[in-house]
Amino acid sequence: MDKTTAINNLIERIAAIHKSTKEPLNNNIYRGHSRSISTDIEDSVALLLSELLPESYSFMLDPSIYVDGKNNRPDLLVLNEKNEVIAMIEIKANMGWCRNASSVLNDIVFNDKQFKEANKLWCEISNGDNREITYGEGVELFLISLTDGNCAESRHKTNREFAESIGVKHYLLFSGWYGDLRERDVEQFADEILSLVRC
Repeated sequence: MDKTTAINNLIERIAAIHKSTKEPLNNNIYRGHSRSISTDIEDSVALLLSELLPESYSFMLDPSIYVDGKNNRPDLLVLNEKNEVIAMIEIKANMGWCRNASSVLNDIVFNDKQFKEANKLWCEISNGDNREITYGEGVELFLISLTDGNCAESRHKTNREFAESIGVKHYLLFSGWYGDLRERDVEQFADEILSLVRC
């Protein structure tokens, strides 16, 4: 699928999901805050990537990976046709009010280091489709946020500079809120992901 269509599909999916959070459950149920759509956003980003990358590629959302007896749950791993991880992506719905992302970014780098040392990772998936994958050198690391909303531009700049200094690519895919997203870094992120496909 072409990049523009895939991006538009993502925008439409998120708008529909966001709209559904406003719908009443019943005429006598009143929700003070909309439900979280963070898991829907993870799913939607995985769908975007599946529309961009070859069908032979696969995507592991929120797998349980045990290393040294500790459960690690990366948001999204992108695997090539050889079952090798080519990207690890941490996904945020938004960066949060004045979020200092240094702890999230440090966790990404820590997981990358321990996954490389283990090399072969056993991924447990809730539907039972567990599998062993290979995590080698050269995995691209990403922190992405669906929207830049709810965080000051100065904080985005600081987060991006720190991410770059430790080897993590940080993208804010859209501006605006979930029902009215406007493209920001989404094309650059898509191009970066497409560049990982080995010809």
